[in-house]
Amino acid sequence: MTALHTRIALFAATAGLAAGGMMLATPASAGTIPGGDEDICGVQLCLTFNSNGEGSEWYSDTPEVSDLGGAQFGQGPTTSGGNCIGCLVKNNAAWGANGGYQSVYVYVNSAAYGWGAYDLIEPGGEGNLMTTYNNEASYSIYYRG
Repeated sequence: MTALHTRIALFAATAGLAAGGMMLATPASAGTIPGGDEDICGVQLCLTFNSNGEGSEWYSDTPEVSDLGGAQFGQGPTTSGGNCIGCLVKNNAAWGANGGYQSVYVYVNSAAYGWGAYDLIEPGGEGNLMTTYNNEASYSIYYRG
């Protein structure tokens, strides 16, 4: 093997290790809901009891809620108001929307338990929660991993 081939092989091996290290740094339990052009929500975060933005709704315009315990779903966007009005938001939301200008991380744990895995909802994004579907406990505009 020539010196050039040796350098190329060494570079390829180093690049492969670096890429593998970067992949390890990415949380295995994270979903991303891409952003859009629409302000579907009107505030920083909206969550609904049912998938596809249906059912009762909860919303907040604060940058962070460290524990959704005690938060309750209210009147939803449907004429019936949606099912589960008065139900706890914590571990019961299926859909989320970001009406703010910063990305929102919806976490499976409250801050007291280390935030944990998350769904990232980009500004203008809306969709069914993935990692935190019926398993969310807090949110923040800050990455808390």
